This record gives sequence, structure tokens and C-alpha cells, in this order.
Amino acid sequence: MQTFIVIGTYQFIGFYVTQHFLNQGEEVIGIDWTEKEGSPHIMEEKELEIGRSANYIYFPINKLKLLDISRQDTVFISCYDLYNGKMDKTDIVLREIGSFIEKCKKNGLSEAPNIVLLMPIEEERVFQSILSAIEVVECAKIIYLPTVYGPWQSEGMSFEAGINQQGPSVIEAAIATEYTGDALFVTDFVNALEDVVASSDRSIQLSSNIADHWNKCAECVFDEEIVSSLSPSTPKINKASIVQVHCNTDPQEGVASQRKHNKRLSLLKKWRKV
Repeated sequence: MQTFIVIGTYQFIGFYVTQHFLNQGEEVIGIDWTEKEGSPHIMEEKELEIGRSANYIYFPINKLKLLDISRQDTVFISCYDLYNGKMDKTDIVLREIGSFIEKCKKNGLSEAPNIVLLMPIEEERVFQSILSAIEVVECAKIIYLPTVYGPWQSEGMSFEAGINQQGPSVIEAAIATEYTGDALFVTDFVNALEDVVASSDRSIQLSSNIADHWNKCAECVFDEEIVSSLSPSTPKINKASIVQVHCNTDPQEGVASQRKHNKRLSLLKKWRKV
């Protein structure tokens, strides 16, 4: 039986990937770097959704290198979450992931598991050590993601900041560091994931079949002043095959779903304080 290992299981993208495979009855080992004390209500909600599955096992990031996995297994490494989470311990997490990859390679490249990097389009330099480590791993794949939005989106991202009614300076700072050339709703990405992973291409960039997807989301989230100040964006193309994702969720519906989810989380947080 194949096992899926998801590094970043309690983050945004990693959580949906974990949930997707558990819903299919697959076995998932979740790895994460979040400290539960930081956002206990969020962690509890996510644990209720995936932690009760008999097919799910969790390990903290510092236990990653102790895992023994086979070449039939697939490891998803959510560099996207590591980048957009804006955490302080990025170097520590990268070191743990690097040690894990080197351990896999010591067993022989033919015995290495399938490794899938989920990368942000806008930044590669931070993850150069990981990219270099998998260069010789034949069964490794890199999937470049545009801005992904939906419930549980990272707090540092612009749509989340706008929905939570942060000040203009916070929103503008988030936009300045975000890829605005394209966007995907998170479940549309996850539903396309298995077909993308099965592709023979080693490096793939996902795109939406909805034109100006990010801008259409922005119009649903930000006030007119911010929208009018946005500079025209040109989609960035990495040295990768372009795979277009068919979107079943339009921007208005996706933003409404994220807004509704945030309202529920806000109420939950208030109830916890009572």
C-alpha cells in the first residue's frame, strides 16, 4: 500500500492535500512545524478534520529524518506554505527537509520515494538548497503554484488580509510580495493534483483557465481605491511545462467561501475567550 507523506500538513496547501488523500482512503503521514500554542483554535479545527482518521499519523518536523519510507511512497513538500506562512524558523525547517532528502538518497537513487515540491512561482532562491538536493533524484517533480486562495489561506496573504479588514498598508505590503499574475481556488488545485503528479514532465507550472483570475478575486476583496492602484501584472513563466487547471469555482464564489469560513473562525475565537 502506498503511503503519502505531507510536509506542511497543518498549513494551507498541505492541509488540503492531506485531507484529499485521507478522503480517498489512503494512508497519510503528516509532518508540520506549527507550534500549537500559536493559534490553538485553528489547530484544533484542523485536527478535528484530519486527526481523527485511522489512516493518519502525525510527526513534528524534528522527527522527519527518523522516518523510513519506501520508493513506492510519495512525499509532498509544501514550500509554498513555508514561503507564504512568513514564519521565523524557515532555515530550521529547510535543514530538516534537506537532511530527510539526503537520507532518502543514501538508500540509493533507485530506492528514493517520489518527491513532489509544491513551489511558489514568485520565489525560488529561498529553496535553492532543496532544489539542488533533488536534482539527481529521478522520481522528483516540481509543481509551481500561482496565488492559491480559499478557506485557511495564510494570514500573510493579501486576500486574507483584505477579508479580515486589515489596514491599507498591511494589504499593500502583502500584495507587494505576492504573485498577482494568476490565481487558483484551493480545491480546484487539489482536484487536479493527481493528474499533474502522474504527468511525465518533471517541472510543471499550473495556470487557471479563467482570464485575469487574481484581478477578479481582488475586485471581490479590496475596496475601489486599492483596486484602482494595482499595477497591471504579467504572468511569470518559469522553465516549466504549463498545465491549465479547469476551475469549477469562479472568483466570486471562491472569495465568498473564504469570507464565510473566516467569519466562522472569528466566532469560534470569540467563544473560546468566553
